[in-house]
Amino acid sequence: MNQSPKTLHIVLNAVTEDSRVLKCAWSLGNAGWEVVVAGSSPSGEIDQFTIGHARVVRLPLKVVITSKQIPSSVKIVIKGEIAARLLAGLLRRVRKYRRKFKERVKVKSEVVVPNLQRAVKAITPVALELKPDVVHAHDYTALPIAGAIVEMLRMKGFKTKLIYDAHEYVPGVAHLTKPLAALYAKNERKYAKRSAGIFSVSEPMNDLLIEHLQISTRPIIVANDPLVDGQELSTRNLRDDIGIDSNAPLMVYSGAVAPQRGVQTALAALHQLPGVHLVLIANPKNATVRDLVAGAPDLADRFHVVPYVPNSELVSYLSTANIGLIPILHRPNHEISLITKFGEYMQARLPILVSDVKTMAEEVNRLKNGEVFIAEDVDDFVRAANLILTEPEKYREAYTAEVLAERSWERQAEVLVSVYNEITNSAPIAKEHLPFFISEPQEIRS
Repeated sequence: MNQSPKTLHIVLNAVTEDSRVLKCAWSLGNAGWEVVVAGSSPSGEIDQFTIGHARVVRLPLKVVITSKQIPSSVKIVIKGEIAARLLAGLLRRVRKYRRKFKERVKVKSEVVVPNLQRAVKAITPVALELKPDVVHAHDYTALPIAGAIVEMLRMKGFKTKLIYDAHEYVPGVAHLTKPLAALYAKNERKYAKRSAGIFSVSEPMNDLLIEHLQISTRPIIVANDPLVDGQELSTRNLRDDIGIDSNAPLMVYSGAVAPQRGVQTALAALHQLPGVHLVLIANPKNATVRDLVAGAPDLADRFHVVPYVPNSELVSYLSTANIGLIPILHRPNHEISLITKFGEYMQARLPILVSDVKTMAEEVNRLKNGEVFIAEDVDDFVRAANLILTEPEKYREAYTAEVLAERSWERQAEVLVSVYNEITNSAPIAKEHLPFFISEPQEIRS
């Protein structure tokens, strides 16, 4: 093919905080593909930005509360994506309670895929302009939309292929009602049979997907490992930020915080770990974070919260800690994946302390790069933490160059690109290698 093959990625979020979507787009762009990502605008206005050679267009794919919908008597300052996400979360809670009410009073209504018609209408002009060779559906929420777009393109004579990227196992998604989960599963099975390729994040997830999707071929694993290329020395120092010296034992938790993430277990364990510090790299305004801080005033000198750092600096920023924490609780989707922070802690060469969720516990036991404790068991957490703190170098020895290369996005991107090239019979010429850099979003005036 003389011209670059083209791919359209569809995801129902604002994209900027979805590392998997960004890394897929960036890697394919550098590999010679023309990439457009259709995401959801947090403001309701159409905007766009770039990540390397890839272009991200954010469209009004979701219903989002805006300042115009808030009574003037309520004085709220709304700025940027954080406020939009908070308001979107409020709307989701309202919908959740409305659904529960309908279920209780047995209100019968047809269950439909949320945002399907609206999203298809918004994305169709982008798809017709791009004429993609591949449409890539990120997660089960985007699959019905991507499937409809592919069907539309095929009716117009294009030989567009569909790829389903299964980020989660739908029966294990707790917030879905049973009717909606059943509808998404029905769509998954429908479009899985029409997909040229299916990606997942782990072998245990594959074991579940084969039966769930009613397929005979195992999905292809593209793990959400951290990007190594372009990692930079952090402009901040984690220990300086919380005011401790290099000798103080330090446990770190990085990422989203919610009750099911189990940080409360680590915090309770501090009472039995004298002199040990715990730091969260998280949004300080997160409701669960604020509850944890408010509930532990006696640990204020050893429990710290610092804001996120740029992703390119995260590995460097983490590296001064002694332990990387993954204390998550037992949930179906927690059992089957190696979450992003697992690879980030590895690249930072941190011993990992993980709860006994199946896949990550097995990986720690295989690599011997940390210890496993019983989820929600404070005493067992303390036991495992003390083992690591007593002999940390024993665990760091697991991080050979070969092991770290295996747990890198670069290795996963090789698989991603090869699948793309194979299903389209393409051999694109790699473009100038651009760094992993997100430009400032620019509003598009219609």
